[in-house]
Amino acid sequence: MMNAIRESPWALALISLSGISLLETSGSWGFLGKELRTVCPEEQEFSNPDAKFPFSRIHPDDAARTKEAIEKLIAGTKTSYSDQLRFILPNGSILWLALSFQILKGDSDSGYSFLIIRETNVTDLVDARDEIKERLLEIESLKSLLTAINKSLDFNDTISTIIDHLHHMIPFDKASVQLLDGSCLRVISGYGYAEEQLKGLCFPIDVLTSPSSRAVYSRRPIVCNDVEKDFEGFIKVDSDIEIRSWLGIPLVFEDKPIGLLALDSVKKGFYTHQHVRIASSVAEHLALAIVNARKHTLIKAEARTDKLTGLANRYGLETIGQEFFSKAASDDKPLGLLMLDIDHFKVVNDSFGHNYGDQVLRSIASEIQRSLRSDDYPVRYGGEEFLILLPDTSTREALVVAERLRENIACLTLSDKRDFPTVSIGIFSGIPSYTEVLHEFIQRADLALYEAKEAGRNRCRVWTPSPEYFSK
Repeated sequence: MMNAIRESPWALALISLSGISLLETSGSWGFLGKELRTVCPEEQEFSNPDAKFPFSRIHPDDAARTKEAIEKLIAGTKTSYSDQLRFILPNGSILWLALSFQILKGDSDSGYSFLIIRETNVTDLVDARDEIKERLLEIESLKSLLTAINKSLDFNDTISTIIDHLHHMIPFDKASVQLLDGSCLRVISGYGYAEEQLKGLCFPIDVLTSPSSRAVYSRRPIVCNDVEKDFEGFIKVDSDIEIRSWLGIPLVFEDKPIGLLALDSVKKGFYTHQHVRIASSVAEHLALAIVNARKHTLIKAEARTDKLTGLANRYGLETIGQEFFSKAASDDKPLGLLMLDIDHFKVVNDSFGHNYGDQVLRSIASEIQRSLRSDDYPVRYGGEEFLILLPDTSTREALVVAERLRENIACLTLSDKRDFPTVSIGIFSGIPSYTEVLHEFIQRADLALYEAKEAGRNRCRVWTPSPEYFSK
């Protein structure tokens, strides 16, 4: 039968086109099926005395096990072998073939054996399978992202969570969250940047040709895979790193753009249609999470704020103030406290009314805010008492701040030209130990304030330890 096949071009063509290869195990004769001939375009004829299995074209990850299996077939230790194998085509693309191998003994007079290979092109099937796997991974990643962002309402935690989870879905080297603020996008958070690099950073969006502007106003993700060419005016935040690809994900809430999530890559041509698809599916959820977190943060800030003066209230002291105290302890740095009281404030209220007293409180609060650093934390502690936390401030430095504040407040005036009340200030500064609590520091500043009042008011006093204090 084999001799008949050898001598019949018609039979060779029919068998080959049917996806069957027949290779003599000695290597002296054979022909390849139509798909394997695609792998080896040099095999122009159906019959080739030198036809062999194209090991040179098989993917390196599949070659070793295929060679081993075929050797076992020829040696008679294995009866059949089936596998899905990758072949590298001359143009570099991958062809997936499902191959089934068997050994067939030749004519009785020849004694030859043949390797019969049945082939099926499963490239489309494998591609579809891989795409399904990718989509399932995307769905799981999206579920994980949504679960994570729904667990936190703190704004900074939400932003951090979004960026961390998105990093697993869409790779990037750097990222920034930008909120729409008039004619610019103001950066509120980032990944891969130092905090000082992003502080006060805004990107203009008045030029509609800008990819940032197009992403925001079209409300669709925009890709620039060659930043130097496609993103004229791109602002380099970090001069040490060259950004070559950029993906802008618009943040849209209730059909209105509120900002942009920008992802940067150092690789040119990095972002794909798959990345854009993922970005589109998560954009609305990101915007909603950010809006909800901002609302929650504002509500928390309002709860910590005294409505009359705009300073922190006692709840703010118990929360943010405690963070100041803990940070000073962990950093082993001094925390200064000023306890300020308005002199004879009851007389002011009784003489001129509570509305006037409220004006005095607001004026003093404004002077406190104007006189302090941005890192300081002023609190309306009680009716006419204010507490000021001064991080990384020694006793001498706290005294300088207190004296300046006392003098400035004494010079304040209201529209009616009445004499403005003076203030007395108690001062304490120390490095918190892990056995101390914030209220011990407050108590010492309060005792110093009592000494300032006893000494005649309108003056500052620094707390000094006394035997009576330690005996309590």
